[in-house]
Amino acid sequence: MKYLILCSIFFNFLFSQLNWYNHPELKWQTIESEHFKVHFHESTERSAREAIEVAEYVYPYITKLYDFKPDSKTEIIIKDVDDYSNGSAYYHDNLIEIWAKPLDYDLRGSHRWMQDVVSHEFTHIVQLGKSMKLNRFVPGSYIQMMAYEDEKREDVLYGYPNQLTSYFIPSTTVPPWFAEGTAQHTYDDIFFDYWDSIRDMILRDKVLNKDLFTFDEMNTFGKCGLGNELVYNQGYSLIEYIVDIYGEESLKDISSTLSNPLNFSISKSIKNVLNISGYELYNNWKLFLEDRYSNQTKNINKKNNYTFIEKKGTKNVNPKWSPNGEKIAFISNKLNDYFGQTDLFIYDVEKDSSEKIMHGVKSTPTWINDTQIIYTKRSKPNENGSKFFDLYQYDFDKEKETRLTNDARVFAPFFSKKENKVFAINTYDGTSNIAVYDIADSSVKNITDFNDGVQIFSVIDYDNSLLVDAVINHERDFYLVDSVDNKLEVFKKELWDLREPVYKDNIFIYSDDRTGIYNLYFKSLEKEGYITNVYGGAFKPDISINGDIAFSIYDGGGYKLALLETKDIIDISETSLGDNEIFKKRPSSKLFNKLSNLDSFNYEDSMTGPFYTPRLTYDYNTVKAGLYLFDLHSLKHMSVFAGASINSLKDLDLFVLFDLNKYKTNYYFNFYWLTRNTSRIQNFRRANGLSLDNITYDVDYSFQLFTFDIGNRFIKKNGGKFWFYYTFSQQRQYFDVIERQQLNESYIEDFVPENEANFVFYDGAYDAFKGQSFTIKYQHDARKKDYLFRMNTKKGIKINNLSYSYEINEFFEGYKVNDDTQSIVPKLSNNNTERIMIDVSGFSNLKFNGKDKDLTVSYNISYNTLINKEVDDFFYFFGGGLPGIKGYTFFDPILQGTDLILLTNQIRFPIIDKKNIGIPTFYINAITFGFINQFARAYNASINAKAFIVDPFANFDLEEFVGPAIANKTDEFDAMDRLNRIPSEYEDSIYVDIYKLYDNYKLQNQDLEELEKFYKNAETMTDLKERYHKFKHSIGLEFRLYAFSFYSFPMAITYEYHNIPDDFLKTKGRQYLKILFDF
Repeated sequence: MKYLILCSIFFNFLFSQLNWYNHPELKWQTIESEHFKVHFHESTERSAREAIEVAEYVYPYITKLYDFKPDSKTEIIIKDVDDYSNGSAYYHDNLIEIWAKPLDYDLRGSHRWMQDVVSHEFTHIVQLGKSMKLNRFVPGSYIQMMAYEDEKREDVLYGYPNQLTSYFIPSTTVPPWFAEGTAQHTYDDIFFDYWDSIRDMILRDKVLNKDLFTFDEMNTFGKCGLGNELVYNQGYSLIEYIVDIYGEESLKDISSTLSNPLNFSISKSIKNVLNISGYELYNNWKLFLEDRYSNQTKNINKKNNYTFIEKKGTKNVNPKWSPNGEKIAFISNKLNDYFGQTDLFIYDVEKDSSEKIMHGVKSTPTWINDTQIIYTKRSKPNENGSKFFDLYQYDFDKEKETRLTNDARVFAPFFSKKENKVFAINTYDGTSNIAVYDIADSSVKNITDFNDGVQIFSVIDYDNSLLVDAVINHERDFYLVDSVDNKLEVFKKELWDLREPVYKDNIFIYSDDRTGIYNLYFKSLEKEGYITNVYGGAFKPDISINGDIAFSIYDGGGYKLALLETKDIIDISETSLGDNEIFKKRPSSKLFNKLSNLDSFNYEDSMTGPFYTPRLTYDYNTVKAGLYLFDLHSLKHMSVFAGASINSLKDLDLFVLFDLNKYKTNYYFNFYWLTRNTSRIQNFRRANGLSLDNITYDVDYSFQLFTFDIGNRFIKKNGGKFWFYYTFSQQRQYFDVIERQQLNESYIEDFVPENEANFVFYDGAYDAFKGQSFTIKYQHDARKKDYLFRMNTKKGIKINNLSYSYEINEFFEGYKVNDDTQSIVPKLSNNNTERIMIDVSGFSNLKFNGKDKDLTVSYNISYNTLINKEVDDFFYFFGGGLPGIKGYTFFDPILQGTDLILLTNQIRFPIIDKKNIGIPTFYINAITFGFINQFARAYNASINAKAFIVDPFANFDLEEFVGPAIANKTDEFDAMDRLNRIPSEYEDSIYVDIYKLYDNYKLQNQDLEELEKFYKNAETMTDLKERYHKFKHSIGLEFRLYAFSFYSFPMAITYEYHNIPDDFLKTKGRQYLKILFDF
């Protein structure tokens, strides 16, 4: 027996997502101040110097409020490698990452980006640091469990896993509304963000429509549409309410109570500080909002002087009339789940319908003529992995898209008919400039050279100049572009926000929030004033050749597209939102236009850890205590993830995963070391098969598995991912044998010398397996990234695995005599082979039970093959269990072979989604129920019979065909007879059992009880072959649950029950359970 180890390693801690684009072309520099280190590359120095000034300015205010200072200098990474805007705070790493491109977001007002984002993210570092239950180097701990199938091979210790559980208990449990609310909160001296009219519009709409998130719904992210932004929005408002009623000090006190190791409830923390629970606080705040907005809007004489032309989706914006006035181009997310997933649509005025033209379109489109339109898309990654905005043109006659620019980083195009040029905006190092695309020669060049952090949102013709709306500090104003002197001249500047101007035939329209609500302002030679009066907000107007006006209106939880029916001037002087001046006059704050003059120096490599997470694992009926350790380079140039665990048997699990992400492609090294210790007592068995219980062997086994991978991985422009790697594996077995013999009367009477073995007692070791492989692997995920797409994919294709390996395998098959030393040594046989694996999934969806419910259908085909069909069955593919056709066990011989095909079809129904049901430490977000249908079969297998009997009435001698060793049951008998040694007409007379172990001595001696047990479970070779060669079928039910644990940590639970219509096996249904972080 081989007793090899089944190595089923699962790591459920997502220490970091794999880096694919490393940008080795960047040369990094550092500037260092008293409390910060800011790292930047050559095209982000201006942003970095502004960032460090802002950071030092806000440091004393934020640290004083929370009475917490980071234990070391906070590192800030400034990068501009994508046309993307965001900031992230990694509070355990004491690190902030900021994209230099300013945020252009229709769900918030306009504020100077670097001042806003630095103060926001540093607040996260401090507030979350104050809330930590342990220090930042211990992010939490894990409780894990693995359970196994009872059925297994003789040469493995355990069956294959059928239950995998990993549950994380974090050391920081702050709900996102509180974290994001405090990060947006402003102080008297830090007014880099504030409660603007757009934030107020979104909250007002929710309150008036009685659609506020509940307190529980505010406690988690994981939402679609405006959902995640509403967590920010309501959190900000609730924090301001707390500060107004209870004082700013309460934010520190609530954070401090959350640091209690036994407290995981925000409601309890609020109760401890404010003497009311979180739910009571929420109800008070809700009543306050209802009263406030009811009073503020009671004097608004809402004018419904418009007609909706697109209400589906939450973002229908940037309408642009075609030159002939027959069509409107606009940007919409109506076919997608997320606010930022927008496509280009064309609305036909005569047909009163819209059609999707192109996916992934951003910002405002512009018509060249009635059959050609230019727009912005984020292009596929360039050679360095950067995704930049480029101009694209669509020809309606040819129905063809053409890319016009390459890495130009331009957006919001505007076609100037009189100059036959397309003007657009580009942004480098946090500053916007005006670029021009010359249609005649396809060239792109900047006509301005600003370097002051100004953010420009749109550009239009105005008489003989270009007019832009831009923000320098807070909110937008209108400026004329002086490209000669390289400056912006104020065209219109008010105490309120001005945005999205349009000018045509002496008509000038724009949107402003003079009253606290954005409305359209109209100015012509004949009249001037507001032409809308709405509860939500009116934005982004455009004028047709006929004078018709299309615009976006925020109403009922999203931006809708509308046509204005009249252009009558409306008196809204008495409809201001109450007496609060904040709605009329924009706040002012310090403007950091003077940059730091600190000396810069070359970036020095630094790690952010190490970090430790204790873990307790229940595995094969033992408890293992262990630890994860991980560390990350501040620029993510390298990462280390390691782990160790041990149990009372001294079974040891060690691993180290190292990634080097400094170069164009990624290099990695993985090391695994596992030991298993076991013992067994077995009776001496005579050569004739008789087992004697008075002679026993107490054998201690120790198994060691050592494996390492070294490889390279990279990604192509289309998203395809490649791995090239080398793997070395060695399994070694140690044993120590103690014989115990007790002579008794029956032993002496039955003594026959020729039946006795020669006993040799010793300890020893041998290599059970040594292998090397060279592998190339490909993956590609083309699934649509919609809401819960990992749980319930609705559309797309995914290549899970397409791989080729060349394997050099040496496998233990017994002992031999060394001719040189005449000693007994292990014999390793050659099992070299090539291994090919293909695994592809496809997904589609149908509407079910209403517009918000989707029935999804998935298909999967998996085909695996070994080129060398003569390898030992240890190297076979196994087709059952958790990774294969469920209902069958993983090691079921009927599904083993050198070739394996698996077909899976699944239909999944959503039961609930977009919910927050549960208790504060566990919120259910979505549940699905599914039906699974699987077919599988294996090919080209040898199957060792546990026992076989030739029908005593058969008229042939088995020894004639298979030789004496097999016939006398001292060697393995292949029940499939792959060598075709037994004539087929005799196979009906040979009974085999491939599952159960028997006492062959009793069978040979016609023990009736043992014979009865055998024939009850046996089948003829003919029946076995027939069963092996047909497709196996499994029918299953699936239950999936997606939840959030401790407010912010995803939990993916999958339970499956499968049954197989197999008349021979007659097995009960089998269950499978996974509790991990993703599906």
